[in-house]
Amino acid sequence: MGDPARIRVEQADGVCRLVLASPERHNAVDHAFGRQFLAATTGPARDARCVEIVAEGANFCVGGDIGGFAAEPDRSLSELADAFHAGERALLDLAVPVVVGVNGWAAGIGLSLALCGDVVVLGEGARLRPAYTAIGLTPDGGMTATLPAAAGRARAMDMFLTNRPMGAAEALACGLASRVVDDDSLRLATDGVAEQIAAGPTAALAATKRLVRQANGVLSAEHLDAESASIGERGKSAEGREGITAFLGKRAPRWPSAS
Repeated sequence: MGDPARIRVEQADGVCRLVLASPERHNAVDHAFGRQFLAATTGPARDARCVEIVAEGANFCVGGDIGGFAAEPDRSLSELADAFHAGERALLDLAVPVVVGVNGWAAGIGLSLALCGDVVVLGEGARLRPAYTAIGLTPDGGMTATLPAAAGRARAMDMFLTNRPMGAAEALACGLASRVVDDDSLRLATDGVAEQIAAGPTAALAATKRLVRQANGVLSAEHLDAESASIGERGKSAEGREGITAFLGKRAPRWPSAS
């Protein structure tokens, strides 16, 4: 018997869409989720021009399957963390942008997943919470690095230590979210962002993502050199030549395959 469905993969127009598909469980993460996440990020996601992560149901992901943890008290939680981390590493290693749309609660490892997005779109009713220390655990999914980087150390520590939720407006104000939209418009808006990115200059977008990650918020002489080398390379590429020609011709660019 195969795994129960946890993640559905949809592919269209260059977008690989990972849909968290167990709404009756509020998309809680279990071992089946970990296996399907890894299969998606090492398989179809690798051929996409953009990866999109969205969820069915009232909540994006409420975190780990606590009932499952309780049912197997002698099974190490590191096993589940390692399985999720393998898929997360594959996601973070992708050159192409990742767009995440968050509805309802993103808690525990669900928040860790949301923080993997390059563009994070929140419904106005979204709620974010670390949740781990409320049940005597510590964060995983990279959250002890990604949440301070996104929201600032002081705010992140407040959330870690008190488990207070962060609403969509605060997430936008502190820079954790890219944009906030009406709840009813979330899926349409997230799809639109992913489709816009997928229709863009794939190699230039990937190179931009790489530069941002390399800098990690620090401007150095070495990073200026990296930017100079990158724009020189892109200017000679098929994408760069088409972009300049289209601009001068006052027409929309017709992007070639990644170069």
